[in-house]
Amino acid sequence: MLYKDRIREKEFLNLARERGVCLSIFMPTTPLTHDTQGERIALKNLAKQALEQAQTIADKRQIWPMEEYLEALQEDDSFWEFQANGLAVLVTPESIRTYRLAHSVEEAAEVSDRFYLKPLVPSLQPKAAYVLAISQKSVTLYEFTAAQQLEPVEVPDLPKDFSDATKRTLQRDRAPAGRLQGDEGAKVLQTQFLRAVEKAVRPIVSGSNMPLILAATTNLQALYRSVNSYDLLAAQAVDSSVEKMPDEELKQAVIPLVAELRQTRIQRWVDLYGQRKAESRASTDLATIAKAAIHGQVSDLLVDADAVRYGTLSPQGQITTAEQRSAESYDLIDEIMDRVMENGGEVLAVRKDDNAPADLMPIAAVLRWA
Repeated sequence: MLYKDRIREKEFLNLARERGVCLSIFMPTTPLTHDTQGERIALKNLAKQALEQAQTIADKRQIWPMEEYLEALQEDDSFWEFQANGLAVLVTPESIRTYRLAHSVEEAAEVSDRFYLKPLVPSLQPKAAYVLAISQKSVTLYEFTAAQQLEPVEVPDLPKDFSDATKRTLQRDRAPAGRLQGDEGAKVLQTQFLRAVEKAVRPIVSGSNMPLILAATTNLQALYRSVNSYDLLAAQAVDSSVEKMPDEELKQAVIPLVAELRQTRIQRWVDLYGQRKAESRASTDLATIAKAAIHGQVSDLLVDADAVRYGTLSPQGQITTAEQRSAESYDLIDEIMDRVMENGGEVLAVRKDDNAPADLMPIAAVLRWA
């Protein structure tokens, strides 16, 4: 099981606004507890790199508490006992924040007057989904993780089955009004059952930015869609009775659906870019996008989550590039991404295995106006 930490967009934007001495450390990890000694050593080495960089913009009174935070984290046995596939450590002289990530990340030790956050973006748009498996005799909500694991999710007040929701033992019993029977009565009771399921599931999935995939018979799918209020309910579904379906079989059925959802989203972005380019409302030029982002002109941004371009961005939108990392510069792609999100734009971060068009990498933007 992955012990991952969820990050919401509001929290992400709060991190993006933080200014001061900011250390950002990213590293791959493993859920296997017996491998964590090597990860502690990796964190120690990355912390050393970051603290050495920090000396150019911070005094000893600022560096000492950050050093203490990182040493305490390295020695925290309970923390290292539960890990996922990636780890983010964000440190200031006043605090330390850690995020265990479902996706792997490349090693990085960045220091600047703001956090380096782009490796966190896949957590806002994970290659993951909720899977709601419904039959007359069972209801289970799963999370299909970025590591392609199917994990049950605890849902308060979720009916365990049809009878629990309707207080009827047979789906063709009389409806509560006492007048409807047969197929019509069964449909009323089934809808009552699925409305109770939707009511319980909605608070769990809302705000997650993850699609919800149904696993059920065609009839139950149609009825659930009629009462659904979650706008990320996927058109794709596992069209089968799941009453006796093993979890492994369900997982294998979900894998291609999640991949299809991801590629559909990327292709939709590419199609939009093509339309807006014909209207002179699209660009892949870093300087043009930077200026547009400052003025709230970018509606949609595509970024390579692993690409880095160092420099600084002025309040007027002018960029100054740097050949290499330093505490006086930061990742321009990361900064542009933050500005777009602050102005209500949508950001889609992709990685190599997403097969996004190379000519749109490492950054491409759709503009609100020409």
